[in-house]
Formats: sequence, structure tokens, C-alpha cells
Amino acid sequence: MLRFWIGLVGWLALTGRADFTVMTWNLKGNGATDWSTNAPQVQAIGRILRHLQPDVVAFQEVPWEFRNRMPSIVRAYLADHSVAISPGTDFVLTSAIASRHPIQRSQSHLDNADLNPFGYAGRFTRDLFEAEIRVPGWPFPLHVFTTHLRAGSTGTDPAQRAAEASAVSNHLARQFLPNWGHRPWLLCGDLNQDVQPANAPTPNLRPVERLANAALGTRLLTPTNPIAAFREYTWSAIAGLSRRFDYILPGALLATNVVSGSTFYSPVVAGTVPGMTRSTSAEASDHLPVLVRFQDPFRPPFSLRISATGMDRLALDWDPLPGDFVYRVELSTDLGRWSAATPGLATNRVVLPADLPTAVFRVVRNP
Repeated sequence: MLRFWIGLVGWLALTGRADFTVMTWNLKGNGATDWSTNAPQVQAIGRILRHLQPDVVAFQEVPWEFRNRMPSIVRAYLADHSVAISPGTDFVLTSAIASRHPIQRSQSHLDNADLNPFGYAGRFTRDLFEAEIRVPGWPFPLHVFTTHLRAGSTGTDPAQRAAEASAVSNHLARQFLPNWGHRPWLLCGDLNQDVQPANAPTPNLRPVERLANAALGTRLLTPTNPIAAFREYTWSAIAGLSRRFDYILPGALLATNVVSGSTFYSPVVAGTVPGMTRSTSAEASDHLPVLVRFQDPFRPPFSLRISATGMDRLALDWDPLPGDFVYRVELSTDLGRWSAATPGLATNRVVLPADLPTAVFRVVRNP
């Protein structure tokens, strides 16, 4: 007789619509004299972009002098992406955001903003750049913010960086969240400080914590490199990884829809990815790209139905996913080990055999 421990069947693939990836990367454009697809640095950047294929990528440290070359660079390596370039700058560097999906609006905030209200007698080094992206099938657009805070650990650098973080936090709390906080959004970029106290300068004014906190609804993610010794470090790919400077901080809606996160370091995949060598990361930038995968926050709830068919048998049927997928039903008697209860199924219904053991069952969508 067929029996279930529980009547609900788990769904391994939590969404019928595709996951999407967001990447942040400081490109080390400061001092660049050639920012074209003929430049070895840009070619190394391109090999990494072509391999990772992020849906959305925020770039910092784009050389201001060569900013108008970014569309051709993006087209060369991310052929189906468009790019928005920030007009905010210190006249040396700026930021940009590229997206596979349409960018319907972009805007620079806090460019050269007065930091006196935040405890520092000076100006914001660069800006907070925003792109509003129309993701197909979503009822609301995705808002991506990126910033590049003051670098350095001596003199007034920590105070200016902390004041810039407070200015960003204030803008999000007072200008963005009251009107658009129900939408999917995230903040990413080069915050130029490690969140770990042992790696932070003195004084440690905690700029990262000013941006990753409950008041903003942001979540501090810790993407890691597959080589455990590097942990979450993103700087320096050239001199040796020793600090974490680069972050993706999702807002409330996206924070509950994180699938995975990682940093990319070419020595890990050298020899297994075409064109990728151990030196590619160092040739591209002193920062590692950080990549986070999210599931669709507006996915429809999964519905599975169980019905008796007679002869002590039960039928399972579930909402089919758009597209051509193969499903299978798996069972477990201990919630640790799973085995196939059915072969691959081209339909979204199955009648389970009567001689299966007492178990928990789940439906799996094959990729």
C-alpha cells in the first residue's frame, strides 16, 4: 500500500522562470592609456565577461577619458547587452551598468555632494549611479545602484569613505525606499574597505555596515572563491588576495531570493575554460568580479496535487513550467538520500506504483 510521510512534495527548481545574475567589478581603468578592444587589459576583461555572461553587470573605475568606448566594449563581449554610463565623475573615473534586459532609465545621484551633513568637510569623490531595468515578466523594474567609495587607509581617507557611505544610506532611506522600496533593488560596488575588523584601517568607521543593515533592509552576502584559502577576498588579483572591497547588497525583496554567490579568479579555471590562463585575472584588473545569482522574486507559487486513482495508487500532477522540460519524481526514507521513483517524464502527471515504500516524495525539473 502506497503511503506518504507528508503530503507535500518538494520542488527542487523553485522557479519556472530563469534565475538571473548580477555582477560587480572594478575594472582598474585608472591610468589606462588604451581602452579599446585592441588593449591587452580590455581583452582580458572581455575573456572574463564572455565566460561569466552576467545578466546585469556594474562597472566601477571606467576611465572618464574613454567612457564613450564602453558601448563597443560591451557589444564585443556581451553582444546582447546595452550599457548606461554615469555622468557623475571626479573627471578621472566613472561607473557604468550593462544589462541584457532594457535599461529604461539611468541617473547619477550625489555627484560631488557636500559631505558636511555626514561629518566630513569635503565632497563625495564620485557618485551613486542607478539604472532602472525592465526584466521581462516582472511587474516592477529592477533598480541597480552602484558606487565607488573613497580609497585609502591614511589621513582623512577613512572619514571621507564613511561619510560617503552615510550619504548613500541617507539617499536610499529618504529618497528611494519611501517611494520604491517595494521594488526589487540592490546596491553594489567597490566600498574600499573590508568588513572584517582585522583587515580594516584604524580608525574603523564601518562604512560597509552603514550600507548593509536592517534599517535599509539590505543583506550582507559573502560570496566566496572555490579555493577556500582566498575566502571572500576580492583585492588584489595582482599583488595577492588580502582584502574584501567589493560587495553586492540586495534589498529586502531580493535578499530573500538569493540562490548563490561567488568571486571569479582565473587560476581556478585555467586550462578548463578556453582562452583563460592563470594570469587573466591579474591582466584584467586588481579586483575580482563578484557574481550573485537570484531567483525570480515574482515567480508563481508552486502547486502540486495528489489524488487517489483506485487500487491503492496515487497520482501526482503539478503546474507545468513554460518550455520543454523533463521531470522526475524522487523519494527518500530519511530526507538525506534520494532515489528516482520514476524515469524521466515529459508530462506533468504521474501515477505512482503501489509497491513503493513509506517515504517523502519530491518533483525535480531536469535542466
